[in-house]
Amino acid sequence: MSAVPKELHVSAPVHDLPICRPSATRAPSVTVMRLQVTEGMRGMASPERAVWKALEGFLWGARRDDPTPWYRCRMALHAGHRHGLALTTALLCAALGCVTDEWHVPADACARCDADEGAVGDASDAAAPDAGEPASCAGQPLRALAVSHGHYACALRCDGSVWCWGANEHGQLGDGTTVARSTPVQVRGLGGPATAIGAGYQHACAVVRGEARCWGQNLYGELGDGTHEQRVEPATVPGIDGAVVAVAGGEHHTCAIVEGGAMRCWGFNMFGGVGDGTNVDRPMPHVVAALRGSVDAMALGQFSTCARTLEGELRCWGLNAFGDLGDGTISNRNTPLSLVLSEPVRAVALLANHVCATLESGAVWCWGYNIDGALGDRSTVTRLRPVAVHGLEGSAVSLTVGGRHSCAATGDGAVRCWGGNERGQLGDGSTTRRLSPMQVVDLGGPAAVVGASEASTCAALRDGLVRCWGANESGQLGNGSTVDAVTPVTVRLPP
Repeated sequence: MSAVPKELHVSAPVHDLPICRPSATRAPSVTVMRLQVTEGMRGMASPERAVWKALEGFLWGARRDDPTPWYRCRMALHAGHRHGLALTTALLCAALGCVTDEWHVPADACARCDADEGAVGDASDAAAPDAGEPASCAGQPLRALAVSHGHYACALRCDGSVWCWGANEHGQLGDGTTVARSTPVQVRGLGGPATAIGAGYQHACAVVRGEARCWGQNLYGELGDGTHEQRVEPATVPGIDGAVVAVAGGEHHTCAIVEGGAMRCWGFNMFGGVGDGTNVDRPMPHVVAALRGSVDAMALGQFSTCARTLEGELRCWGLNAFGDLGDGTISNRNTPLSLVLSEPVRAVALLANHVCATLESGAVWCWGYNIDGALGDRSTVTRLRPVAVHGLEGSAVSLTVGGRHSCAATGDGAVRCWGGNERGQLGDGSTTRRLSPMQVVDLGGPAAVVGASEASTCAALRDGLVRCWGANESGQLGNGSTVDAVTPVTVRLPP
């Protein structure tokens, strides 16, 4: 990226926080999402999960007096019709007892080590590294953290190696197997040191010498290689003009930013998440024409996408059934739509049902589905336009959202979370939901960046340690167990 806007720099109140400040090398803030269904539905194709997601939102919304439940059933009918499931969907919409298991949608956070300051970088800064070799981290082991909504996470070390842990049914850990790992394993066959990483639902990508290299599930062409073949090791994405500086993954679509600010996306496109003006799946990269040469950060949701421009403007497109696009409507968009906020946007965390953004001042605003208070406005009312998070002490320097929870790292190094907490994902030692921010206990040190999975959360500390808490059925906490944790545990990264 050739220019760094002033709004990307850390503001004065948090100047002493050793997070990455934009420089010649920058790293993306990428956020991703997915739907978790019951064990019996884990084999469903993505569109079927979309139907169940809509039903869950509809039925729970109706039970909890959500003012906007009806359109969720409408979205389910639309998805069902596209896939020959309309009658089944209609019947399920009418069945009061037909609800899925709790579903959650996480974020993929990327951190960067600043070569000059030797610290873990902030995903919220959404800055992208250059296409060259990784910079020295001055003794810090961690360069970036990418937390997936698919029960796994990856870390980029400062030697350019990538380590992943958690679920691995489609080879998303990149170690040449499909065996789940409760401690980190190294990604094989990268072909060189990585400078950035991104984690989708069941696929992951890295930037290596200016190329995007992806692995894992490829059901809708999310690996961008023109095939639908699963990969258990990295494969180069062809057809991207220019050097790639950032990658991000959604449920089944992927995007990259190239030098100069152009954006290219590929994969699942039923709701327009690729942003090329169509609803046709794309197994190879396509240009987001409306944003040519203006993007410096992006965030991918389950079926939607957001990008931040060099001027700090937020542009979003794709599925809007839960008000994800924040425009006051529930109309899907297959080209970028501008979101009106009071200040330039510093970072955005995008999910299937709610979205949060950090503004230039450090304030956090959220919108979308709010069944468990994930918007932080002390209510459970769904919002189709942004509302301010109440009670967040300090200026947010990193931001993430889970399925029904949200978290922010603040300038004092604390992490504060709010929303659903049934698996301990708020890290406050309980499983009680919170309608306003609560501080994570026993964090172990000041945090630089946070990232969330569907019902778990991780923080990269300033000293390079990674601490995680919440759901752990696939070993996504990385501590060698599969037991949930309501307070932080340490990821067992190699020394």
